Amino acid sequence: MLETVRASCFFRRVAWASPLWLGRCRMDFIKKFVVGLIVIFIVVVLGLGYLGFVPGVSKILGSDKPRDLGIEYTDADFNSMISKNGVQRIVLESAPDIKSSFVLEGSQVIDNVFTDKEITARLGQESDWLFNPFTNVQVKIGENGIVEASGVVRVDRLKGYAEATGMSPKDIEAISKGMDKYKVPRVSFPAYVKGNLSIENNRVNIDLSELYIGKIPVPKGLYSQAKSPFEDFVYERLTSGGYGSLYVKSLSFSNGKMSFSGNIPKVITTAKTILNNQ
Repeated sequence: MLETVRASCFFRRVAWASPLWLGRCRMDFIKKFVVGLIVIFIVVVLGLGYLGFVPGVSKILGSDKPRDLGIEYTDADFNSMISKNGVQRIVLESAPDIKSSFVLEGSQVIDNVFTDKEITARLGQESDWLFNPFTNVQVKIGENGIVEASGVVRVDRLKGYAEATGMSPKDIEAISKGMDKYKVPRVSFPAYVKGNLSIENNRVNIDLSELYIGKIPVPKGLYSQAKSPFEDFVYERLTSGGYGSLYVKSLSFSNGKMSFSGNIPKVITTAKTILNNQ
């Protein structure tokens, strides 16, 4: 079903317009996208993926550690996750270049339910990829379906992550310029998000009730402005092929668990280092 087209620069930029007007719209989109880079944390954390701080900066933000959500997992939780998703993980000491540091192969159908401990355990395994943009992640799912996630955002790794997952050089350059323009610090920082999330046929619907950078709350008006362009950006990324065979038929949260139905890769290969960083 076609969605109602919203009157915003994000949508109007695909229609006829002057080059100058398009340029202004693009920068407006990039500003919102920069916020979306933070919001994307909750999406990657909650099954689609696959925040310790610079001295001084942590004092400004009020914390150098992510919020502890009280999620402690065991080897049994990790093994349960592996048996449910059936994904084989291969970790290389090095890869020739950025693209070959993250390779997804094969496809399999999955329809299963996962606990927050299982999800947190699985995300902990991603720390061996040198471009993993999220570390020390915890996910907590409430009985009412409200999801909380905390961790450290590695801004210094976002460019490599974008390239490895198939984003075009033009878009990567535009995002980099947008981060410079809006003074986004290229450092690690803790983040916390809370809200509702669901996905149907790769279309994400996300409604945040809280978003914190360190101990500083982000104004709700800011991330509400980013909601629509961010949701469309996620859709474009999920359908771009950058995540292999990943297809989210449905993803939802209830009764303290995450339900996922769709296709995922059979094999994920990552590397700890790369030989050529050009």
